Amino acid sequence: MARFANGKAPFLRTSDAKNSGTGVIMRDFMIGLLPVILFAWYKNGIKVFIEGNITFLEMLYPLIFILLGGILSTLFEGLYFYITDKNVRSFKALGQKLKVSYAVIPGLLLAMVVPLYTPIWVLMFGAFMGTIVGKMLFGGFGNNIFNPALLGYIAIGFTMLGVIGNAGGVFNASEVLIDAYGGATPLGTLAGTKVIDYDTLVAPYGSLWNFLLGTIPGALAETGSLAIIIAYIWLSVRKVIKWFTPLVYIGTVFILSWFIGMAAGDAGIWFPVYSILSGGLMFGAVFMATEPVTTPRNPLGKVVFALFLGALTVLFRYIGNLPEGVGTAIIVMNIFTLPIDKMTAIIRAQGIKKSTIVSALGLAAFLLILMVYAIIKAGNVYSTFITFVPFIKGVF
Repeated sequence: MARFANGKAPFLRTSDAKNSGTGVIMRDFMIGLLPVILFAWYKNGIKVFIEGNITFLEMLYPLIFILLGGILSTLFEGLYFYITDKNVRSFKALGQKLKVSYAVIPGLLLAMVVPLYTPIWVLMFGAFMGTIVGKMLFGGFGNNIFNPALLGYIAIGFTMLGVIGNAGGVFNASEVLIDAYGGATPLGTLAGTKVIDYDTLVAPYGSLWNFLLGTIPGALAETGSLAIIIAYIWLSVRKVIKWFTPLVYIGTVFILSWFIGMAAGDAGIWFPVYSILSGGLMFGAVFMATEPVTTPRNPLGKVVFALFLGALTVLFRYIGNLPEGVGTAIIVMNIFTLPIDKMTAIIRAQGIKKSTIVSALGLAAFLLILMVYAIIKAGNVYSTFITFVPFIKGVF
């Protein structure tokens, strides 16, 4: 039930306090990104330099690339303000505008989720799509429907994958020398082989410890699961994000992946662990699925949002044509943020009533059907026979 303050007025808003407000939240968010950025630099720059496979200047490239993403989104947003707002014609006025719109963040996040050797012009295209199309055309900070960084990522993913592959793709100069990788990321191997087998999916990359530490091939900053967990703890403690949203999202993928493994004849715990430590799931769950503008605001809405994200991620990842499904799932769910927020807010405010029970049961039934469908379809892809639901195979 909703709770209201019943003390004596006037009340002091938390956002008016010195150590609160959007500015402090964004500062803490940037601090949370630091361990992930530093690990990405170490894995793709410093470590490769120590191994003697790149020069000193090339060692700096991963860090420069990430910073360049932030610079590009800031430049695009500044240009938009300059063209569309006649009151923004000086550097001081422009700086004030950019300061409160947090223009650097979409570009930083975009650069962190694309492959290391993404051409600069492709990064520019993604930054333009994310900043101008995904953010500014909707009215700027606080008004966008879609996560700007992910919109840029999707635009790149659906149009520029071939270009990125020809430029070098996801493998750094050390990873490209490892024959065991076979030119594929862990999720790429799963998509290519259609086999759920430890020796095929995990062993070529070391062990699950390598997946946790992040020493596996993947996009620039998405593989550092341990660094992301550190960021998650910081952001949760600082109350920048709701601690349960990433857990519900990741937990849903974990459980559904476990069922898919069992359907394929392997009930080992290794496959769901592999599933949550591969690709951009950890990064997306902590930094994208918790974005305050494009996700539900009330706690129940956040839980429902995360549950659907988990189901869609499994559906897109294991059944779709692309090996990764996190970005697509979040973008799709961004569309339903408002109706989920409204429906769950009514359920929370009115409590247990006939009307709210019907809404809750309908939502739960739809979610359950989606999850079962994902398990069955994925089971059909990765096995020839599902022993516990043989009669449903022909239906779907």
